[in-house]
Amino acid sequence: MHGGIRKFAPFVLDLIQNGKSVKLSARLATTAGTAAVITLVFATSAEANWSSSITAASVGFESRRWSDELYSQIQFTDCHTGGVTKSTDVRMWRDIPLQPDDAYDGKTFTACFGGGTSNGEWTDLGSGMKNVYFKIEKIAGMTVGPQLTVNSVSVDTTKADG
Repeated sequence: MHGGIRKFAPFVLDLIQNGKSVKLSARLATTAGTAAVITLVFATSAEANWSSSITAASVGFESRRWSDELYSQIQFTDCHTGGVTKSTDVRMWRDIPLQPDDAYDGKTFTACFGGGTSNGEWTDLGSGMKNVYFKIEKIAGMTVGPQLTVNSVSVDTTKADG
């Protein structure tokens, strides 16, 4: 028998392909499992609380997007520019497809230079907003020039941290 259906049972279908029995249910399970993993990966990209780093970012750098819960806190720890720069300006934004994005107030981070942590808090964001992000607006007060590296970036949308 070169090819064809060998037996049929609910949710199980054995096929003969090139002399080998292949369970169709196993292929379906693998496909469904792969789809679930892909869905999970995309679902976590809008996660509310996250940590990362920034390497050699220029003015205009945009962070990944997240969902907000009325409050967002951004912390930069251990900032470097390769020079004597002692500040970076960060602004919160909301990404609106096919329209100009909404801008919120900006913060100037200085404490992270020299190994410390700079903290910015935004409390004027709408409940349940999606696609919130921050953008580097200035480095050393300039809109062009140095690049910024931040060893630790954290975003937290829960004010219950004390």
